[in-house]
Amino acid sequence: MRLVLLTDLHFGRAQPDLVPPLLAAIAEADPDLILIAGDFVQRARASQFRDARTFLSHLRHDWIAVPGNHDIPLFNLTARFLSPRTAFRRYITRDTEPFVETDQAVIVGLDTVHRFSRQRGRIGQAQIDRVADVIRTRGQDKTVIVMAHHPFHHAPEVEKKVMLGAARALETWADCGPHVILSGHLHTWTFEPFLAQKNRMMTLQVHCGTGLSTRLRGQPNEFAILDLDGADFFACRMAAPDGTRSFVALSRTRYTRSTTGWQAHD
Repeated sequence: MRLVLLTDLHFGRAQPDLVPPLLAAIAEADPDLILIAGDFVQRARASQFRDARTFLSHLRHDWIAVPGNHDIPLFNLTARFLSPRTAFRRYITRDTEPFVETDQAVIVGLDTVHRFSRQRGRIGQAQIDRVADVIRTRGQDKTVIVMAHHPFHHAPEVEKKVMLGAARALETWADCGPHVILSGHLHTWTFEPFLAQKNRMMTLQVHCGTGLSTRLRGQPNEFAILDLDGADFFACRMAAPDGTRSFVALSRTRYTRSTTGWQAHD
């Protein structure tokens, strides 16, 4: 099974000349499903959402998505507090927490947008319990993949705060079995297990950088190609280096799932 992970497109601060090569690279990857982890737009304006909708209309493969913190109004406080996801549901998708199950994987989308915080996300106990049940009941035979905009773990140098409830989620899910978490938000690339309690690497995290935004934070525009082959999980980092307008493979890494967690391979 092949997946493509996109995140942080940020229409409103996107690079228009990068749209055609990104669409072409995704089409060439020929994924079974495209996963889009939020921040479609910069300021949740209708014009920006229309640009995002146009981009989606040019994708040749099925896709699912969750919202990011930029996908709800920032300056329109009435809309932010009373109906923050109205524009997202109108232009992108009505389902902010998609669920897809195939013969190889179970994909659980989580809406981690926190209307009372500008950047920081939040995951509630009901969401944690729902994912825990999926890992316990389906994680023995299939790869359980959680997709959220906000990461559940940050490197020490990251200034942004980890979202509310993240530590509790990681601890709960580590007790249930191995799983994968896909996220964006930080505009950086990370593909590695997270060491949880009892020295078990149950969480394999994939943070992907921005697909189109000019806010690069020292990283290239990028997306990820994710391949599932039984217990093996491969991540290929596809990036457009500075001064280029084409996406090339920078790295491909493999981890294998077992009852004791995730094991790396050269």
